[in-house]
Amino acid sequence: MKKNKVIELAVLFLLFLPAFTVAQLVKIGAGGGLTQVLAPDALTNEVSDGGLGYSTEWNGGLIGKVDLPIIPFTPRAFILYHSLSGSGPGGPVPSEGDQENTQTIFEFGIGAQYNFIPAPLGFDPYIALDLSFNSFGKSKLNDVEIDGSDVSRFGGGIGVGTEISIIPIVNLDLYLSYKMFNLTGKEDGEKTISAVTLDAFIIFNFL
Repeated sequence: MKKNKVIELAVLFLLFLPAFTVAQLVKIGAGGGLTQVLAPDALTNEVSDGGLGYSTEWNGGLIGKVDLPIIPFTPRAFILYHSLSGSGPGGPVPSEGDQENTQTIFEFGIGAQYNFIPAPLGFDPYIALDLSFNSFGKSKLNDVEIDGSDVSRFGGGIGVGTEISIIPIVNLDLYLSYKMFNLTGKEDGEKTISAVTLDAFIIFNFL
């Protein structure tokens, strides 16, 4: 059932992107970068200190934008797949070697970016606010799935970025963001999971 929800959200994302194209300039891109988990301590502490050892891992995905005439705001939508992992000596089974922890997050988001006056040399800086639906995959301890760890939460983020013109129909989009993956829907005692991401997308412009 959970996999079906993820597939449905991905299909909806792809179906609604063309709906934005009415008399506007649509930008669609692909790319990825780094995801560094900042909190809580239960995720970021070393395995030897009782944590999962999550630090900096990779992400990848798709992004879509619509340039609206006159107004300085650009609607945006995106899908990102975050891979989290950590390992080290210690944990519940230290006698069997290092403990390895892994988990994934599918992030489906919408938002808007405020475009500042374009800078010289083809730079177009912006600040963005995003809302997201985050589907957590099951945590694994040495490849053994942990029941109940696959949950879904709503989150949000804020970031700054810039689009750099490469050729008339292709831009490079650099984006630095602060994300909170579980702002709402948390259970009692559940702490906020936050991360910083640094991404680069190759953006193609379509009329």
